[in-house]
Formats: sequence, C-alpha cells, structure tokens
Amino acid sequence: MTLDNYIEIQLVKVKISRKQTDRQLLQWLLELRTLRGQIRNLESENKQLKRDYEKVLLETAQT
Repeated sequence: MTLDNYIEIQLVKVKISRKQTDRQLLQWLLELRTLRGQIRNLESENKQLKRDYEKVLLETAQT
C-alpha cells in the first residue's frame, strides 16, 4: 500500500469519526508526503550539481 492510499483512507476516517487523533495522523501523513517530495527534489538537484561540478573539473583539467 502506498502513502497516498494511507492518506485517502485516513481522510475518510477523519470525515467519519472527526477524532482528533485521526486528524493528527492525517496531518503527519500529509507532512511525510511533502517531505518525501522535497527530498526527491533535493536529491535531483544534488545530482545535477554533481554532474555540473564534474563537467567543470574535466574542462579545467583539459586546459
């Protein structure tokens, strides 16, 4: 089961029960999804920066 599936299930539980604990769990799941997305973006940016840095190193070594 994916994180999005858990979020959908928890969203339904919050609508039905209106319990504070269910709401808090939903909030944590949404924050987790956001943080995972930010991690993916940072990893992608890091890979790009590493490629750019290695490219510059190769260019300076050739001159």
